[in-house]
Amino acid sequence: MANPVFLNLVLLEGEPLTLLHAAKQAGFDEVEIWQENVQAAEGGAKAIRAQAQRLNLGFTNCQVLRDFAGAPLALREEKRQQAQQFFQLAQAIGCRTVQAPACTREDCQAELIDEDLCWLSAEAARHDLRIMYEPMAWSTVDNRLGTTWQRLKRLDLPNVGLVVDLFHIAARGDDASVLEDIPPQWIYEVQLCDMAEAVTPDNMSQLIDSARHHRLLPGDGILPVADFVAALQRKGYRGPVGIEVFNDRLKQQPPQVAAAQAFAALRRYWP
Repeated sequence: MANPVFLNLVLLEGEPLTLLHAAKQAGFDEVEIWQENVQAAEGGAKAIRAQAQRLNLGFTNCQVLRDFAGAPLALREEKRQQAQQFFQLAQAIGCRTVQAPACTREDCQAELIDEDLCWLSAEAARHDLRIMYEPMAWSTVDNRLGTTWQRLKRLDLPNVGLVVDLFHIAARGDDASVLEDIPPQWIYEVQLCDMAEAVTPDNMSQLIDSARHHRLLPGDGILPVADFVAALQRKGYRGPVGIEVFNDRLKQQPPQVAAAQAFAALRRYWP
């Protein structure tokens, strides 16, 4: 079977139900949907779920449970309540996966990360959900794919897997070789994008600005996208592959136009 292909709705601007239609019309099987999309939809979660069912459109994940693993103990109860709310939201729209990036707080407590991930895994399992754990280039501790994989390998949680995001990998100076030791079943999704110029953690403000406003579609920048794709295909990765591009200029286009451009860019690398 072919890999499911998805679009992160962050690329599109407009009414959420319209965005789902634009993604499906462009050819995507699934979308990454944000909590804000659900909240902004007329009719809320019920309407989102009904629209997705009409379109036969899946949800790759529901985003984004921020700064959970490693949050200070004083915030633990608040963070656990947020997680439960996300689980309920995911279930309400018919989504089986919640994305929880690695903590970006300056006061991140590294010694609590394992315990928090174990709790998150157990609670998600009670709701028949999975957790996508994403190392971001500006995360406080788990900011590289290789070391984050070592943590998940050690914990061996049955429903917690990795997000492979080309932007964050490249921003930390890694290349496609970082994928070699990761079994494909531990990769829950692959997010493709490109960048106009090299960014590094040495200039964190530039890195974050580029990540949140100026990512490019695959093939429009300097990243060796084909190398990453080849590495994933060699290892037999069969999970979701898609486009996560935060780009203010592309977002100004009609959603149908931006979605079609994203699908064409994805198919150049992952036919």
